[in-house]
Amino acid sequence: GDLVFPDHAHFDRDAHLIRWFDHHLKGIENGAMADPPVKYYVMGDVTDPNAPGNEWRTAQAWPVPAKNTSYYLNPNGELSEKIPREKESATSYQYDPKNPVKTIGGANLFARKGPSDQRAIGERKDVLKFVTAPLEAPVEVTGPLTVELWVSSDCPDTDFMAKLIDVYPDGTERLVQDNGLRARFREGFDHEVMMKKGEVYKLKLDLWSTSLIFNKGHRIAVHVTSSNDPRFDPNPNTGKPLRADNEMRVATNTIHHDQAHPSRILLPVVEVYENKAVSAR
Repeated sequence: GDLVFPDHAHFDRDAHLIRWFDHHLKGIENGAMADPPVKYYVMGDVTDPNAPGNEWRTAQAWPVPAKNTSYYLNPNGELSEKIPREKESATSYQYDPKNPVKTIGGANLFARKGPSDQRAIGERKDVLKFVTAPLEAPVEVTGPLTVELWVSSDCPDTDFMAKLIDVYPDGTERLVQDNGLRARFREGFDHEVMMKKGEVYKLKLDLWSTSLIFNKGHRIAVHVTSSNDPRFDPNPNTGKPLRADNEMRVATNTIHHDQAHPSRILLPVVEVYENKAVSAR
């Protein structure tokens, strides 16, 4: 992507595989069986030479021990560990499948990939942004990521997308992980259940895993929308089988964030680097 990590971030996959084959096929005692079963790279702020992270680590199992911490979507675009106090609170937007949000970075196969700056999308009204205050200390997030959204729509089917973003002090919005879910599959991919207009549903989005230390002064953000084209095929919002016809509907989609519907992201927080002298390895 747009970030340049230190040279040691490169993983020599061929050397790793050859070492394994040398042991198992040639009988060479090279210590391959003594290697820890998990090896992962902890990303960090590449603009700050004193930032923690940007190092390889090993572990005996995955995920590594972490505190699953809730960051709640609150009114006025706030993201915090405080659960919403409002009895009723929601944010709505219109998703037009003829004008989808364009894919900017991410886990793409052929298109531009990686931690691209999401500001390139622009100030679209169909992209909701929830952001923490600047971090007073670095926060390490290592492990699986889950987003729980309480949603409603005026269409029988639509999509919901969530992105985890590392906001740098200069405002750059670096994509960390993202994923989406077609609402009709909210109860499982083996059957379809359409939505009823105005009814609120809980969606669980799997954002896979990461290992990143959000540096001091950075902000953690979650972006929510209903399209990410072409990574995800735009949902026509009709509820009909995919490609059944050319009909498209504009959906009014709503994200609920109140006491009864606490939309949130669950982050596996490994450590908060408070009052510690840290430096990049």
